[in-house]
Amino acid sequence: MTINRRRFISISIASVAAACSSSDEATPGDAGNATTSTTSTPETTTTSPPLIDAPTFSGPNPYQLGVASGDPDDTSVVLWTRLLSDTSEDLDVAVDIARDDAFSDLISSSIVTALADDAHSLHVIAPDLEPDTWYFYRFRVGEHESAVGRTRTVPAGGSAPVRFAYSSCQNWEQGAYAAHRHLADEELDFFVWLGDYIYESGPNDQGVSTAAGPRLHDGPEITDLDSYRRRYVQYKSDPWLQANHAARPWLVTWDDHEVDNNYAASDSQDGDDPALFDQRRREAYKAWWEHQPVRFDPPSLDVNEPFVINRTFCWGNLLDLHMLDGRQFRDDQPSDGEPVDLPGAGALGVQTIGPTASDPQHSMLGLDQRQWLIDQVTASSATWTTLGNQVYMHGLAALPGDPPAINPDSWDGYAGARRALLDALSAQTDNLVVLTGDFHAATVAELRADPFDTSLPVVGTEFMAPAISSRFPQQLLGLAPIVLAFNPQIQHFDPTNGYMICDVDDTTWTTTLRVVADSGDESSSISTTATFIVAAGTPGVATAEVDDVEGS
Repeated sequence: MTINRRRFISISIASVAAACSSSDEATPGDAGNATTSTTSTPETTTTSPPLIDAPTFSGPNPYQLGVASGDPDDTSVVLWTRLLSDTSEDLDVAVDIARDDAFSDLISSSIVTALADDAHSLHVIAPDLEPDTWYFYRFRVGEHESAVGRTRTVPAGGSAPVRFAYSSCQNWEQGAYAAHRHLADEELDFFVWLGDYIYESGPNDQGVSTAAGPRLHDGPEITDLDSYRRRYVQYKSDPWLQANHAARPWLVTWDDHEVDNNYAASDSQDGDDPALFDQRRREAYKAWWEHQPVRFDPPSLDVNEPFVINRTFCWGNLLDLHMLDGRQFRDDQPSDGEPVDLPGAGALGVQTIGPTASDPQHSMLGLDQRQWLIDQVTASSATWTTLGNQVYMHGLAALPGDPPAINPDSWDGYAGARRALLDALSAQTDNLVVLTGDFHAATVAELRADPFDTSLPVVGTEFMAPAISSRFPQQLLGLAPIVLAFNPQIQHFDPTNGYMICDVDDTTWTTTLRVVADSGDESSSISTTATFIVAAGTPGVATAEVDDVEGS
């Protein structure tokens, strides 16, 4: 349902991402820019590929999880892989970087060490690269060679146009990864992931059936480091997810399912003992780090040390993308609103906005991260200010009335903090675009400091991407046209799986919605169903076009 208001696939790869250059140090809730060192910065002492002796691996290929890159800046990029091995010893691995996929124009070849304590994962900073340049990379150990990945650096300045895509929510059990298959073929500069890379739940006997059989989680709900690691292995075994990773750099943040549904800092969904849940969180964060191409040192398992992942990426002077962490530092969801049952759907946690949600001190980001974001935007000279955000900001009243009935896990549950943040950001930029995931549906919406007060000015635009495979609740589909009737800030709604593509230059932001015909079928076709344009200097969608163009 769409409602509108007005070639080499596993190694083919296409275009770029950006991290601002800065010497700022990260503080709790304040990651500054993505310049933190990672596990390994190789000594590139030779351009002749070294040979590495290797242990005997249990499987035919230790690189069964593919390769990835991420968090690039204008002179470096993080290269990732994880070797699946039963050994408890550290492993030396060769990493090659070249200008061509045949590695005939080799620029460096180095030895790095995959630590057993990090599940033999590698986060290699490839240094001393040229700005705005594509490279190929691979890993080697013994006779085993990884797939080839393609990555790049970002422009050192200027306002060169950029094209990127983003999405979130890839529940293994609810669909195949047709969207990733199509993403691997898109001409993109980078890809943004906004959370729910894995789901923590146990198997559901309603798992979607595919040509390879039903897709079911490989065990009960995951709660410790070993089980989180196994779940990542299951998800990353998908060849189309691997192809999208190998195709370009990723910028990654998390949401809740990387740990526990709807958690907020030390508060779990089921009211677990906070000390025990904090330990679970630390182990989940460690597994997340081990499986993502991110520019951080590994998180400490000490629950008193936050693992700061908020950071800013820059595409020259055109675009700043501030990647947020809306889970680790947030206050618990409010519970003092009046519970509301939805017609035909029952109690789904919906409640009216109460005193806690209205309090500007009731925080989604935590005080340090909030101040970091305002400082970053204030100091920036970029044309476009962009937030990589987990849950919708645009507001959604589930029923008409005053106060509105809302989902407290969204920014509606932090309405006072949202108003203060949007007031602060809009004082610094006329070009605010928020990119969001989580909802398992695409929306396009105007942003106001209070979304339910249409007398307030529009201060930005939110584009919420559809999910890769996670399904929008069927019991809510029938309510969608009614709900949209009293949420005029939402201009478009589509619960189909897929992704959004953004084409950005210094005058125009264009967002294109791409959806798959059947997310249960990895060979499904894809089509473009809508396009939206924001003009620089004028917050909100300027033009919208909805089509039904058949895809490939």
